[in-house]
Amino acid sequence: MTKERAITHLNIIGFKATVAAVKDKSLKDRPFVIAGATGDRSLALDCSPEAVRQGVTPGTALALAERKISDLIILPPDPASYELMNKELEKVAKRYAPLWENDRQGNLYLDLTGTSSLFGRSVDCTSRILRDILEQADIRPAAAVASNKLVSKVATRSIRPMGFMQVLNGTEADFLSHQDIHLLPGMGAKLMKTAAVVGIREIGEIACLSEGSAVSLFGKHGVMLRNMALGIDNSPVLDVNGKQRILQQADFCDSKESREDVIYGSAVQGAILSLAEHGGLEMRRNKLGATVINLTVNYADGMSAEGTEKGKLTSSRCGSFVLDKDIGNAAYRIFKKVAVRRIRIRSLGLSLESLVPLGYEVDLFEPENEEKERHLQEAVDIIQNKFGVGKITRGIVLAALNNNGKKKSAGLLNAN
Repeated sequence: MTKERAITHLNIIGFKATVAAVKDKSLKDRPFVIAGATGDRSLALDCSPEAVRQGVTPGTALALAERKISDLIILPPDPASYELMNKELEKVAKRYAPLWENDRQGNLYLDLTGTSSLFGRSVDCTSRILRDILEQADIRPAAAVASNKLVSKVATRSIRPMGFMQVLNGTEADFLSHQDIHLLPGMGAKLMKTAAVVGIREIGEIACLSEGSAVSLFGKHGVMLRNMALGIDNSPVLDVNGKQRILQQADFCDSKESREDVIYGSAVQGAILSLAEHGGLEMRRNKLGATVINLTVNYADGMSAEGTEKGKLTSSRCGSFVLDKDIGNAAYRIFKKVAVRRIRIRSLGLSLESLVPLGYEVDLFEPENEEKERHLQEAVDIIQNKFGVGKITRGIVLAALNNNGKKKSAGLLNAN
């Protein structure tokens, strides 16, 4: 007999701002924002509840935010504190859930299916989880239990910033029916505009469409959208709790040594793209994306240079590097910044770091060029997985290999 699924979603609204307030109690009830830089063009990355109440939201220009709030506090990002908080949250997650998924931005999914004999009903277990998080991390997330990730996420969005609710199995469509469509994951700007034109405001109005009507209104994504509105979602909670920690400790490292020292040109660019192809394939096999790219340049005289690029938040990839093209372009940008010495280069090292699950929320109207690139990458990965790494590659990579001999790859390092 198939067990009923029980998925708990924990939603920490304004994760960065929440962590800052936990770390510094004096920030309680004060308006503040997290910003990566200051200046006229800088934007607020995250905001405290008080700042939001006064009209400042993530993405607001700092200059405008400061005009709206005279006593606004501006804080820099604190990655070390975010990492520490995620570790505390994961300690609680692994205590109760055999499978759990953390996007490291304040969203955690716990698959509690089949755990009732250990921790009681899923609703009771979630109450214990919330209690433990409050005691250990001093945070009160919004929480919801449902039969799948989609419904549990909509539920937490409907009660945030905090609270707890359960959507009983079999009542998913009824629960979603009168919810605002902006709560439905995947609702991008174009989709919202289309819905507004035809007067659709509630999720239930999409659920009532026939397949033909859904396709007529929303194109090739219409049927998927209608199924989501009915509460249908079979996506699994990604089992990354083990590999996630290994990858964070050791990350993906790949290296290429030239037969002869080189300086610049297509040989270096080809080598970087080759490393991106190998590391990217291994990363995607584990359903992960990198939020940080690190490149090390080793010179012939024994000296080295190193640089890093962090992913920027986009609607379709949540700030992570996923495609070989994006990884390679980022690595080459780093190279041009750090390789300033006119000394011949002996070897390059590429590291894909701060890995996160590819459970990102995609705009159903993904820009056409991005959709084509993703489909191309998927096709390349199928060939690589079937026939071996390197069986299909870019011309510039082949040129680099012909010039510099057979590539040596360190592959994926194991954690200590």
